[in-house]
Order: sequence, then C-alpha cells, then structure tokens
Amino acid sequence: PIFDNLKNEGAISEPVFAFYLSKDKREGSVVMFGGVDHRYYKGELNWVPLIQAGGWTVHVDRISMKRKIIACSGGCEALVDTGTALIKGPRRLVNNIQKLIGTTPRGSKHYVSCSVVNTLPSIIFTINGINYPVPARAYILKDSESNCYTTFKENTVRTSRETWILGD
Repeated sequence: PIFDNLKNEGAISEPVFAFYLSKDKREGSVVMFGGVDHRYYKGELNWVPLIQAGGWTVHVDRISMKRKIIACSGGCEALVDTGTALIKGPRRLVNNIQKLIGTTPRGSKHYVSCSVVNTLPSIIFTINGINYPVPARAYILKDSESNCYTTFKENTVRTSRETWILGD
C-alpha cells in the first residue's frame, strides 16, 4: 500500500491523509498527506475505524433529526465519498427525510424555499458513538438559478443492507 511505502521511505510521518473541502472557490481545497493541519478545523479530531481495510466504509449507529431516529435505526454502513456533494440512501428513507424537511420534488431534485434554510433542523449522523450534526446550510445547495435543493438523493445501487453514501 502506498502509505506504508511513503512511511517506510520517510516521506510522511504518519500513514494518514486529510481533506479540507472549501466552499470558497478563491480559497481552494486542500489534501494533506502524513498528518492533519490544525488550522483547518475547530474542536476535537475523531478517528473512525473502517469496516474493511482498503475501503472507505464506516459503521453508522443511527441518523436522527430533532431527537428522533429517522434512518439507520439498527446501525448501517456508509461509504465516505469526497467525490460527490450528495448524501445518498435507500429510497424509502430518503423520501421520508425529504418529507420531514418539507421539500417539493421538481425534476430530479427536491427543493425548499431558500428563506427557510436557517430554520431547518440539523440531521445528525452518529458514528462510533459520536454525533456529527449536519446543519441545513450543509445539506441544502443552490442550483444555477439560485433555487435551494437538498443533497439527499436515492442510492440507486441496491445492497442487501441499509447503505448510505456520505458526500462532502
């Protein structure tokens, strides 16, 4: 594996990497090899074990909103994917989340009024016993006409288990 080789050759101090994904196009995003740059986050840094070496799938304890479990009630898997801005899950559960948020389907997206984004609840992903609240400003995006839509979408890949894709 590449990280073992980089570590053995002394090119990096630790076999880890980190991403900083900026929403500011002028600032740009950053990928760091061999460690973490503490300038790019506030608070505690948590490490999450992978379900299987070589993949980016983690165990999710539950997904909740307003103190109620809305998905992943018995635990599920989630693929962490920096290559998408979407949060994908099983159709029935995603449709329920869209309904709880109060979206209106139009084409392939589900829209909300931009004026209510600040009033929408956070959706909390509990991973390894730690709550990671995702505020509405993170799961609502604007399209090219400045209309607001959610990043929740049906996962078209069918699996035997409840599986989610967590985009950036």
